[in-house]
Amino acid sequence: MGDTSKECYSNSIKLIKQAQTYLNNSIKKYSFGKPLFQKKSYPDFETKLISTIRGQLSIDNSKILHLDKSDITLEFVNSQNLKKVASVGTSCPDHFLRTKRLPMVLPSLSELKKSEEKIDSVIKSHLGKYKEAYTNYYNRNKEKGSPNLRDPYPVIILIPEYGMMSFAKNKATARVSSEFFCNAMNVMKGAEGVSKYTGLSEREAFRIEYWELEEAKLRRMPPEKELAGKVALITGAAGGIGSATANKFLSEGCCVILTDIDKSALQSKHSEFVEKYGKDVVHSILMDVTSEKDVQNAVSESINQFGGIDILVANAGFASVALFEKTSTKLWDKNMDILSKGCFLISREVYQKMIEQNNGGSIIFVSSKNSLSASKGASAYSVAKSSLLHLSRLIALEGSAYKIRSNVVNPDAVIQGSKIWKGDWKKQRAISNKISINNVEEFYKNRSLLKESILPEDIAEGIYFFASSKSKKSTGNIINVDGGNITSFTR
Repeated sequence: MGDTSKECYSNSIKLIKQAQTYLNNSIKKYSFGKPLFQKKSYPDFETKLISTIRGQLSIDNSKILHLDKSDITLEFVNSQNLKKVASVGTSCPDHFLRTKRLPMVLPSLSELKKSEEKIDSVIKSHLGKYKEAYTNYYNRNKEKGSPNLRDPYPVIILIPEYGMMSFAKNKATARVSSEFFCNAMNVMKGAEGVSKYTGLSEREAFRIEYWELEEAKLRRMPPEKELAGKVALITGAAGGIGSATANKFLSEGCCVILTDIDKSALQSKHSEFVEKYGKDVVHSILMDVTSEKDVQNAVSESINQFGGIDILVANAGFASVALFEKTSTKLWDKNMDILSKGCFLISREVYQKMIEQNNGGSIIFVSSKNSLSASKGASAYSVAKSSLLHLSRLIALEGSAYKIRSNVVNPDAVIQGSKIWKGDWKKQRAISNKISINNVEEFYKNRSLLKESILPEDIAEGIYFFASSKSKKSTGNIINVDGGNITSFTR
């Protein structure tokens, strides 16, 4: 190839270009056979299908989805020879270390939709067959000293009329696995276009997949973080409590969907978190919690982005000030719409998807000290916040059958980073408590039993507790993060 590294590199490039030119000029029109299917779309069913598949794949270890509907993917999955070519296996070791040797091929999207009422059992059957085949592959080829059987479920799932799903322990790994299989499809296309594609033998593939040095590398991987493989949706994510919660979740390995009605603030937080944690784990959606359509679209988009939702933090807020006799119906309705109806809409939608996932879940409402303790001049706000306590209890009652937990975190006087306290609320609280507006933060600090200022990060810790496995046996409960306030003691 050459006497120097430069000559070797140059000659390699020349040979690759020659091969590329030959393939481009010689490849058949239909490398995978003629199209047997056309791309179709059933949005509601697709989200149900994704939730069902991810739920079953995540029983032992949570998985994250990456979707691919690129031209090469649709050409392959819709082709006449899909099953024949896919069953040959990949040819490049770097590929199947990421993708496994074989993908799982499901029936077409239309055929799956015909079985919508029993889709859970249909998917369970296909995954069971794949698991059995992979286990048999392992048993046929294992040798003395071979590493133990790894996760026997598919990484790559191909669906005619739809595209490709890839599932892995995190978004980046799922995305890279998808990219590797796209490369594999291009190799298959080139080979089938001029001759016949041939993969590595099963024996050789096994020796590479279960190579002892590869196993040693896997053993050196750091332990997974608490929320690894989990997906959280946070409303009001651009505010103080919402963004602190997102930061906490992301630091613990969670994929996070940021939602907010403030476009500018949302974009700013999105950029901040992407820079800190990477683009794979953060997704933002502009959403009005009072709009049923917005909520439904946001949940569907979240499922298409990550595969499902495991944690909901209903945090979007609003505060108003008015003596009871001066509380207008307009003000009352606005509080109820944002604080009560808004939480109802998002929790109902996510709850339904958690049932489809059939893998439990955690719903956390961010309420207020006012839900337990009356405050002058805040009747509409306090009543709306109080409704969340009972909504959470009712979800806990009904959701227990599905291992869906529901709990409440009650903050008090979280002034730093709060949009609410930047408005008229701070001024009116000063008037109500007969203090200077400049002394509001110090007043609330000294009012608490512990004489502590409450920060957004303090609330995020309480929310994180209910989101984590540390509270897996807790539902229908309340945590007050208020520095201690005797009027809001729950017992």
